[in-house]
Amino acid sequence: MIPSPPGAHPDLIVYDLDGVITTRDSFSALILARLRRAPLRLLRALPATAVMLLGAQERRRRVAAARVAEIALAGMRDEDYAELASAFGDRIGEDPAWMRVGTVERIRRQHSRGVRIVIATATEERLAQALLARAGVPYDLLSASTLTETGSGMRVADHRVGARKVEALREQRVAVETAEFVTDSFTDLPTARAAGRVVLIGASEKTRRRYSRAGFVIADEAV
Repeated sequence: MIPSPPGAHPDLIVYDLDGVITTRDSFSALILARLRRAPLRLLRALPATAVMLLGAQERRRRVAAARVAEIALAGMRDEDYAELASAFGDRIGEDPAWMRVGTVERIRRQHSRGVRIVIATATEERLAQALLARAGVPYDLLSASTLTETGSGMRVADHRVGARKVEALREQRVAVETAEFVTDSFTDLPTARAAGRVVLIGASEKTRRRYSRAGFVIADEAV
């Protein structure tokens, strides 16, 4: 990866959502809130939750996360989920404890200068749309995970995490190689490797060290 020259202003910036624009994982919070309202579903989800949080293999963690979401959203129709996502996103988007104000202001300044803003997230699409609208975050393209309705409820159809995130961006004809990529997570390594420049916002010191060991020249966390 070759970083942009000092003082350069990119024409395209790809932002992760959770941890960068928000302070926490929005879809996980929605799922947890849903499980808390139904103790039996919560009990059913515990084994998969343990794998999701503690599993050593990334693929197993992703499969477990999808299973937890499936349990939480059992019995829901698409229209039911849409209503839930809209209400939950509205609540997050107007809550100062949830939004990183500095990042929101950074995006607004960049967008006003004509920079193309892309939001690339593992969070579900309609939830992301609702919270971004409520928070007043401008963007030109949203690349987010999607759900599908089945006979037993809602299931994850396209989980845009890890390598799938950058694949989806390329499918949407986003020139990732010329973009500045803003993230807080080492899970985004495949997108970071493809990007022209990487900025970390909200990243832990452990994540910063891991990117450094992977050979990245990380730009300052300027918001």
